[in-house]
Amino acid sequence: MLLHGLMGQMHHWDPTLDVLAEGARALAPMLPLFERSWTDLSIQALARWVVDFLDALDLGLAVVGGNSLGGHVALATALLAPERVAGLVLTGSSGLFERGFTRGVPHRPTAAYVRERMEEIFYDSSLVTPEWVDAVQTSVLEPATALRLLRVARAARRDNVEARLRDINVPTLLVWGREDRITPLAVAERFHDLIRGSELVVLNRCGHAPMLEHPEAFGAIVRAWLEETPLGSGRRVPIGGAR
Repeated sequence: MLLHGLMGQMHHWDPTLDVLAEGARALAPMLPLFERSWTDLSIQALARWVVDFLDALDLGLAVVGGNSLGGHVALATALLAPERVAGLVLTGSSGLFERGFTRGVPHRPTAAYVRERMEEIFYDSSLVTPEWVDAVQTSVLEPATALRLLRVARAARRDNVEARLRDINVPTLLVWGREDRITPLAVAERFHDLIRGSELVVLNRCGHAPMLEHPEAFGAIVRAWLEETPLGSGRRVPIGGAR
């Protein structure tokens, strides 16, 4: 199960799902960040949502991964329900340090402002299309949506996982962009130091979202790790889970 970030979308994982499809049941759900009925926007509540999602699909054990906020939720899921998580795949994960986007935001952000902030995510700023800028600007101009984004961002900042990372006891793959300006490479190195047995792979000419900026390389790294790493109780368990 692959989880998107705060301003991400489930379709951002499509290239990775395609690479993994031959040997895994790969899933990328939409987190309930913008569902008005979902009132608890804490990281722990989102982790419980992941467990409920696994239950709904009758998946007993899964590799859980995520980008940015999604990685943070994946970590929280492994800490909340270690019996359900066979392994972790983290890329640009928050939970230790993340340079936030919520401070100093104008009341009505212009398209130019939104583009500038979005371009900070990537090494290759040409990935930020006018259509994507329009979609994000529309979201942040809607008061209820903007408030929910702010609440989730604040919840993530409050939930520092450093003291709990020694409790992570499953194989963990860290894939990081060397030019990540949101969660710099030093953050990945700190995760690597604190999560026992973790593996760190660094992609050059890559920012905060490797699965978007280098989708083929990212997918190949994850697939090789899944094929080579004993997961769960010494078994190889594909992303998506196994009974």
